[in-house]
Amino acid sequence: MSVRPWPDLPDKHRWVLEQMEERLEQTTQPARELSARADELRAQAGQTDIEGYRDAALALADRYEQAAAARLASA
Repeated sequence: MSVRPWPDLPDKHRWVLEQMEERLEQTTQPARELSARADELRAQAGQTDIEGYRDAALALADRYEQAAAARLASA
């Protein structure tokens, strides 16, 4: 599954992205909740004109879907 890249972020703040990806890998949320959150993020992205926010929400939605797929594959 391909995921959108994160929007540009200064190097000093990239730890936030690494931490978020690590938490998604370690989450105990069921796949359906992860997919539902991805849907919410996509809906939010579709309702904004703020490009950076939209891009970040879509990138995060992709990662939630990726985590959901991993959860289903390991079940």
